[in-house]
Amino acid sequence: MRMVYTGADEEDFIDARERLLVELDAWAQMRQRVVDPVVAGALLDYRFERDGLLGRWTREILRGALLNWFPRKVVLLDPHSSAVLSTVEALLDFLDDADLYDMRSEPPVVLRSFVRAIGPRFDEAMRDPANFGLAKFWAVAMAENGIDPLDEAEAQRFIERVQHGEIGVDQGLLHEIAYRHYDGDPEVDPQDPVPVFALAPESVLAADAAGTPVVRRLRRFTDWVGEGRELAAKGRLTEADACDLVDRLGVDDPAELVSLAKTAGVVRARGGRLVRVKRAAPVLEDPLALWRVAIPHVIAEVGEPVRRRSADRHLALDLLESVQADHDYATIPMLVEILDGLGETARYASDAEPVLRVVRRLSDFGLVELLPAREEHYPDLIDFAGVDSVDEVPAEERQVVRILPLGVRAIYDARVYAGIPTLTLDDLAAETAEVFFTRIAQLSPEAFEEGASRWLRARQPERAIVELSEIARRTDDFEHRMRAFQLLGEFGEAGVAAIAGLRDHSAAGPAALAWLLEAGLIDASEVSGRERTYSMVDVLAADIRSAGRKKAMESFAAQPRPAQLLFLADATICGHPSTREVLESMVVAHPDRAVSNAARKALDWLQDPGTFT
Repeated sequence: MRMVYTGADEEDFIDARERLLVELDAWAQMRQRVVDPVVAGALLDYRFERDGLLGRWTREILRGALLNWFPRKVVLLDPHSSAVLSTVEALLDFLDDADLYDMRSEPPVVLRSFVRAIGPRFDEAMRDPANFGLAKFWAVAMAENGIDPLDEAEAQRFIERVQHGEIGVDQGLLHEIAYRHYDGDPEVDPQDPVPVFALAPESVLAADAAGTPVVRRLRRFTDWVGEGRELAAKGRLTEADACDLVDRLGVDDPAELVSLAKTAGVVRARGGRLVRVKRAAPVLEDPLALWRVAIPHVIAEVGEPVRRRSADRHLALDLLESVQADHDYATIPMLVEILDGLGETARYASDAEPVLRVVRRLSDFGLVELLPAREEHYPDLIDFAGVDSVDEVPAEERQVVRILPLGVRAIYDARVYAGIPTLTLDDLAAETAEVFFTRIAQLSPEAFEEGASRWLRARQPERAIVELSEIARRTDDFEHRMRAFQLLGEFGEAGVAAIAGLRDHSAAGPAALAWLLEAGLIDASEVSGRERTYSMVDVLAADIRSAGRKKAMESFAAQPRPAQLLFLADATICGHPSTREVLESMVVAHPDRAVSNAARKALDWLQDPGTFT
């Protein structure tokens, strides 16, 4: 079973939570343990909201869940520690028995001892109304007055009566809780995933920096300054020097270039003259160092106050982060839409003009490049521009912004300088295979190849083979399993032997056979019909989750109809846990009514096979 849902859609997590709770209930019945599904579900919700690592548990994580999150958010009929903590301990024991523990968890015996000792503190935290969140405050107040919080009409009338003074609540406490709620509560608020940066090597960055217009311009400018230039009033260039600068360097705005050179620390004003800074000579020789000292001129620091004079620098930072968040590409209309909703900087990006201006500046620094939009970008252009056809989008907006390696590095450096948590491929190399696969899926194929290389180098081959084999056996995520096989294949005979060793495994076996078949390592005659069907369900379920029902069904429908109907007959008995999901998708999204009706009958049989005997 997949246990890492960092950055996943909530619907995917909810499905996983329900499967876990079903298995927990079955385990509890066999072990004669009492489990409250509300408590267990709340614990899993907490892990999803914090970082999505459902199988990773430490004392610090349990402390946050039981002493902060539960008191803030969870309303229980029996909130006493004896009822709650017995379920917490049972959930930990279940994860241990089912081999669902993340290897970076603390030992189960340590966690059990912690849970047994925390009871009095948990009871105190749950009883104190000052620990409640805003929703829980109102839910408890309603329950104390005989009102069902789930009845929206009754709940609204209750709040109105409180506002009119007909029912009393602790107004001081309510204000304190409300302020905490609206200011944000980092101990319990959902956390965005820490971004992963695929950083290019310093040698690559240095070569890229050397080719940027800004580095070339700064070098030529310092040469032009020479032994010094007389300055006019208010520290400006003389008119003659400004004209000379325009002629010699092709500069549109001499004052802007002077400001840039001062920001980079390669020139300064002294005694009415503009002179070079001697100790900056090594920086001028190092293109990457020169690029780095020039970056503050174009990008604002994280947390720097927004002022009119710095608006473009703030837009640049927001724009870079927006492009990276959209898988390193974004159209101009999309950026206008995103930046228009970013609070303080929104009033400076109400249309395409400031976005294009900032993009051009970022291009000068080698952070992004502008490319003509291709057909694949047309739906995005139409949607965000709010038009009916691409022809209605202004020509200059029919462009795509792509972030470059220097741009990725600039965002990374800005976050690190501001103390914001940030991950790199090296950080992922130290993570478990499942965390690595989940986080790397959000990056480019090139980043996966580089990240995989680092992940494999970070552990001994024997250890890597064991870990990859474990996730292939346990996960119900088709993509994760196939990535595990891909990396196992890097170990040659030893890796192939590990994959072959999974042939008889109930879940991983069909996929292992399919991989071996595709690699030409076994003959097609060795693959049974059930194994082919199981693998097909695997593939369809993965397509549905990644591309959506419609596209997945269109791809499946490309096969001859008899082959599709034969698959439906076999799918009901292949034993794949995602069979129901696949059949439901066929019922609602398959373009062929005959196949859709057959899928409905197969689904009915799967739900109640006894009615067909």
